[in-house]
Amino acid sequence: MWNFGYPAAGIYNTAGVQNPTMNYPLAGKYYISLTVVNAGTTDTLVLKDSITVGVPLAYSWGPDQYLCGNATYTLTAPVVAGAKYLWNNTTGAPDTTNTLLVTQSGVYTVSINGCWVSDSIGVFISDSPNLNLGANHIMCDSANLTLNATTMNGHYVWTLNGAVQPDTMGQFLTHYPGGEYKVVATVPGCGVFADSANITYNSPLGPVLNLEPDTNLCPGQIDTINASLTGATAYNWSTGSADSMIFVSAAGTYWVFVTYNNQCQITDTMLVNIYPTPQLDFHDTAICQGSTLVVAADFGTGTYTWTARPAQRNDQNSTNQASYFVYDPGTFTVTAQIGQCIYKDSITVTFDDSLRVHLPADTSACNGSDFTLTVLGNPDTVTWQDGLEAFSHAVPQPGGTYTAIAKNGCGADTLASVVTFGECACNLLLPDAFTPNGDGINDIFKPLNFCKMSQYTLQIYNRYGTLVYHSEDPETGWDGNCLGIAATPGNYVWQVMYTNSGQSRPTLKKGNVVLIR
Repeated sequence: MWNFGYPAAGIYNTAGVQNPTMNYPLAGKYYISLTVVNAGTTDTLVLKDSITVGVPLAYSWGPDQYLCGNATYTLTAPVVAGAKYLWNNTTGAPDTTNTLLVTQSGVYTVSINGCWVSDSIGVFISDSPNLNLGANHIMCDSANLTLNATTMNGHYVWTLNGAVQPDTMGQFLTHYPGGEYKVVATVPGCGVFADSANITYNSPLGPVLNLEPDTNLCPGQIDTINASLTGATAYNWSTGSADSMIFVSAAGTYWVFVTYNNQCQITDTMLVNIYPTPQLDFHDTAICQGSTLVVAADFGTGTYTWTARPAQRNDQNSTNQASYFVYDPGTFTVTAQIGQCIYKDSITVTFDDSLRVHLPADTSACNGSDFTLTVLGNPDTVTWQDGLEAFSHAVPQPGGTYTAIAKNGCGADTLASVVTFGECACNLLLPDAFTPNGDGINDIFKPLNFCKMSQYTLQIYNRYGTLVYHSEDPETGWDGNCLGIAATPGNYVWQVMYTNSGQSRPTLKKGNVVLIR
């Protein structure tokens, strides 16, 4: 029997069910009791608690806030003694702080003791503008050029030879006879930015320039973009090349200006995307007699060809199914063609009546290194103590005890391993930035300290995941070039694996380096 502590509710102030509902129309504190009687006896248990019903606090945050770049903003809610605060754009339980540091755009408000305040505030963070309409050009009569001033949250005013144009978007299409184009971009929180370019048109009707259509490349694939044109006297690519063609292996937008008969220019743009690196990594396994295993290799729309050794049912060797049903032991291989990319992997499946799995023994790793635990054997699934479902688990410092439940059709087993971190003989250090400008100072990206190593491998990737450098010699570093072309300034990701002399376990380290020119 429930008593909700609200006598004004009359007969609704009590209820004789396990999960009742009570609506409190007035703010205040209510004392609730629950009486539980053991059927057929006089045993009685009385539980008591209270609930506080509040009202929304009238509060004004003031006007919306506009910030720029990496700026942050602190929201401050009213101070209520002993209150619990819950911000709408955060996760987790309520806390006792009445402030919130805002680092991303959104609309914010706060709940105080379970009631939302009566107002909300928008905080909008714009990227720092980099307004650049490009160089001046003399275009051929047939070649319209689009100027791009688009920036986050920008408001635009365009003028042509001083006259305000009706266009208010971030892009503007130039036209004959051209002149001085100027844009003023107002970005809330960042300020007002302006740039101009002289785009004029010459009378020759130049030929049409058509680069190849936008394309998708496979990881590591190199494509040729050819702008060769009869009558061309100069080429100016977005990469800085002056040749008639360029070779690309990274995603991006590539454009070229072609000078025609030394009189005017024509232009075209091509977009290059990179297919994502596939995550296909079959894991040899064992299943119990009478079980069926489904092997999935879904990359998306494409064709899939499966082969089995020894051969299984013919209807399984199809070219349009991303999954394969294994009924008998053997080795199964899939060849997937997605666009122009071809991916291939194999899995060996054995049939058994047991589960055989193990983790490496308790071990130690070097401070600052990456360490991974992997369950070995014949499991179908592995679930770690934090809920991760994977055969391997990364172990960050300071380490600890890791447990995994490994299963296949024959049963389950619980494994455990303790990982500790400590100082090793040599902790390889690499710089955070380098400047390959030929001045002899910090021109090469390579280890800063010397370690006695029996093995060494350095790999560097650009922001699209493309490998741009590989070395197995710690004395030879990256000079900032890729395929003989100067790499774009910016952030790159490196990964180095090395083994200290006298140790058997390799050390894996990852980091970022900024290329500055």
